[in-house]
Amino acid sequence: MNTELAGDFSLEQFKCISSVFNSFGDFLIVYDAEGTIFTVNEQLAVTLDYSEDELRLMNIDSIFKPADGLSIKSNFDYLEKTDRKEFRGVFCRRNGQKLPVKSKITKLFLSGNPVIMSISQDITTDLYIENEKNEKFRLLRENLGGIIMAIANAVEARDAYTAGHQQRVSNIARKIAEEMNLHPDKIEGIRIAASIHDIGKIAIPTDILNKSNTLLDLEFELIKHHTNIGFHILSTIEFPWPIAAIVFQHHEKIDGTGYPLGLEEDMILIESKIVTVADVVEAMSTHRPYRPAVGTDSAIEMINRYKGVLFDRQVVETCTALYNTGEISFDNSQISKMNMNRRYF
Repeated sequence: MNTELAGDFSLEQFKCISSVFNSFGDFLIVYDAEGTIFTVNEQLAVTLDYSEDELRLMNIDSIFKPADGLSIKSNFDYLEKTDRKEFRGVFCRRNGQKLPVKSKITKLFLSGNPVIMSISQDITTDLYIENEKNEKFRLLRENLGGIIMAIANAVEARDAYTAGHQQRVSNIARKIAEEMNLHPDKIEGIRIAASIHDIGKIAIPTDILNKSNTLLDLEFELIKHHTNIGFHILSTIEFPWPIAAIVFQHHEKIDGTGYPLGLEEDMILIESKIVTVADVVEAMSTHRPYRPAVGTDSAIEMINRYKGVLFDRQVVETCTALYNTGEISFDNSQISKMNMNRRYF
């Protein structure tokens, strides 16, 4: 035996180690790159309904199936680069039943030869709890869907000119978030927040929302208050996402010139930065009673002009790439020349 090898054990030493894990209810198994099993602890043998001698005559592939589907050799190669690996899988009992486990593997040496020591824990209860949470989340999403639709319809019923605006912003924001490879849960929060980002306008007088000529400064200040109103409405609902905060910040700009708080850079949620860009692009691409549409080309040109100044650089570049590939488009039949004095954002 090469005693100079770090972590080099004898079979007797591994057997002593395995007895320790019996006390914790964990499963220990030692095998080599060919899947040959050298030793297991009593806890694993009893759980799988095999004797320890029977298991030592079997190959690891016949009793353990990793969830990632990787081969034993792949695990050995992986452990050349790191100390240990953690993953999920299932042990197969004698009667064919599957036992879900979370396993940690470490590369060691048995009498000078490389082997894997695997320590696994039964996660049956964890999976049950996880499935329960997923089911509750699914039901919550279904119930929230109806609430969100009712809120969106209530807002748009008061402002015919922005009918569909929130849904179009939601679609753009979702596409941007997906292209940025954000977590699916975060993408869902962005989609929902964008679909009701103008909920605060429900408290703005309809004669201002539907005004056909340029808004007075006082009227525009009143419209700007819709972010505060939206926050107060949505903060009373227990969402699994920061919906109220996203809506509250969707007119903030990264240089601090936005409203209502004048937040800057990392003070603004990435979700809000995405909704902001989607909102501006959609607003400039469609007609409003107080100013004409300028078209998506001009909208994309404008957000790039202020990329890294008003709008998040990555969000703008992602939105632009989506537009260039045709993923974002609008009916530009009402396009007119852009007037930068108009209030688009």
